[in-house]
Amino acid sequence: MSFNITIGEMRQVGTFKQNQPIDNVSGGQSDNYVTLLTCRGRLRKRSGKKISEQGELMIDQNYEWVCRYQGNLVINTDTALFIGGIMYRINDYEKVDQLNHFYRFNIAIFQ
Repeated sequence: MSFNITIGEMRQVGTFKQNQPIDNVSGGQSDNYVTLLTCRGRLRKRSGKKISEQGELMIDQNYEWVCRYQGNLVINTDTALFIGGIMYRINDYEKVDQLNHFYRFNIAIFQ
């Protein structure tokens, strides 16, 4: 499959953040997201559906985020992507054609 993207399509700004919890006054921990890096990319909706979970109607939407390869980006299970003030969880990612040119992320809105 051919992958063609131009720099002009990368209109959105995304920020990768890592969760580094901090202790709170009750003895637990609170989420504290620290910025890893900010980059431009292309956000596209891939799919959307309504599902029923335990009697509640949920909307499940998947998006694709494509950005240039970043050598200092380390993706962990607690890494999140913020685009336009919305927090996305990273479901899966790959280097396009296994080259250090582009990343393709499968993301979903964090609920």
